[in-house]
Amino acid sequence: MPDAQGPSLSHRLEYAAYAAARTVFERLRLDRGTAIAAAIARSASPILRPRAMRNLQLAMPEFSEREHRLIVTGMTDHLVRVMIEYLHLPELRDDPSRITIHGEDHLTQARAAGRGAVLVTGHLGNWEAVRAACARLDWTPAIIYRQFNNHLIDDEALRYMRTLDAPIFQKGRRGTLGLLRHVRKGGAVMILTDQRSTRSPDVPFFNRPAKTSLSPAELAKEHGAALLPVRGIRRGRTSTFDVTIDAPLQIGMGDTAAIDAMTDINLRLESWIRETPEQYFWLHNRWGTKAFNT
Repeated sequence: MPDAQGPSLSHRLEYAAYAAARTVFERLRLDRGTAIAAAIARSASPILRPRAMRNLQLAMPEFSEREHRLIVTGMTDHLVRVMIEYLHLPELRDDPSRITIHGEDHLTQARAAGRGAVLVTGHLGNWEAVRAACARLDWTPAIIYRQFNNHLIDDEALRYMRTLDAPIFQKGRRGTLGLLRHVRKGGAVMILTDQRSTRSPDVPFFNRPAKTSLSPAELAKEHGAALLPVRGIRRGRTSTFDVTIDAPLQIGMGDTAAIDAMTDINLRLESWIRETPEQYFWLHNRWGTKAFNT
């Protein structure tokens, strides 16, 4: 909770820097703003390189060090573009030239069935482009997010995410319950499933055991919701995307049904990442610290 005396000096200074940058990039046209931001941010690539390189060595050891470095540089370029695109979500939703949707019938059929949908993806491409595409189809999925430490910035981040007109739930027990109620009422939710979930079982990811939450599969199975793998892949170095909604996964009835479904999802996510590794967020501690010592 915010301090009773208000934001700290460091948070106020942090917000002032953020607000100044936000004002500039919000006023620029989307393509111009992303190009400028990416050019500035490329110098930050060495700062992000150590963790990303270690993860790349675990996931893609067949690539050379030079190839890993090029992926990290591309990742930095991509991530900064994603940040600027948050300021322009209505444009991504409303401009048909920005997003091409593949598999939209899978979403409309799930909505017509009336039992909700669980869209599952990872930190690949621009996941908010997926929500913008769904908003264009008039069924924006709710999401769950982790609150920023700086509440001034958190308030603004929520304001931008809410422009797509769907519930936003904060990570934690209360947010999880809200997400459950939303699906129970026939709503759609989107879950990014590629972060390490400490108390969850190991599921293969890039041929290594990775603690993976079973909640997307369990949620879909419990409520009869459609479990839809989705992705929003950037075309080159532009703010245009191919959003793909795969056919719903069939979840079995046995004790291993949820693990089997999440194994399928991890394998799909891995294959998508291999196609465009520079569009993946290689900074998560996905396999845990022990993996770096094996």
